[in-house]
Amino acid sequence: MRTTGGRRGPGLAAAIVTTLARLHPLARVPRAGWLLRGVTEVESVSSHCHAVALLTQLACDAWPGRFNAGRAVAMALVHDCAEVATMDIPMPAGDADFREAKSRTERASIAALFDGLPSRAAELFEEFEHAETPEAQLVRGLDKVQMMIRAACYEREGHGALGDFWANGRNFDDYGIDAVRELFAEVARFAGRKVPRRPAASAPEARRRG
Repeated sequence: MRTTGGRRGPGLAAAIVTTLARLHPLARVPRAGWLLRGVTEVESVSSHCHAVALLTQLACDAWPGRFNAGRAVAMALVHDCAEVATMDIPMPAGDADFREAKSRTERASIAALFDGLPSRAAELFEEFEHAETPEAQLVRGLDKVQMMIRAACYEREGHGALGDFWANGRNFDDYGIDAVRELFAEVARFAGRKVPRRPAASAPEARRRG
C-alpha cells in the first residue's frame, strides 16, 4: 500500500499537529447548498464529514461482514477534507473543464494536507472519487443519505426551501447497496416524503457521481 513518507518521534507528532491545524478552517466552511436554499445556520464541512463517518460506522455495524468498516470510516473522514482549499462548491457546477480543474486542486490539497505523514488519505480520496470498490460506493451512498437526513431536519425546523432536494433522483443514488436503499426509504418515511426515481447515469457520471 502506498503511503506518504513519514517521520518518527517528535517530527511525526509535529506533522500530525500541523495537519489538524491545517484542517481547522473546515469547521467554518459552510455547506453551500443549504445557504443557496435559504438555510441560515448551516452545517460545516467538518460537521458533515464527522456525520458521514459516524453514519458509515453505524451502517457497517448494522450490516456486518459486507464492508471493510475501518477503511470505509477512514474514507468518510477524509472525503471532503480537500474543501479546506476549494470550499464547498454545490454540484453540478461548471463545465467539464471546471470540474477537471477542481479535481486537480482537490488532489493537490489532499497531498499538501497530509504531507509528511504515513497516511492513506490520498489513496482513500482517489478510491472515493472513482467509486469502484464496495467501500467507496457505500460512503458515496451514505454521503447522500446524510445530506437527506439533514434536509429532513432543516425542514422540521422550518428552515429553507428544500423541495428540490426531494425531487432530485440523483440525491438518492444507492449504488446498488441494499443497506443504503433501506436508509433512503427510512429517511423519506421520517420526512413524510417519497423516494423519487433516479434517472439513468451518463458514462462520465457513472464514474464520479455526486
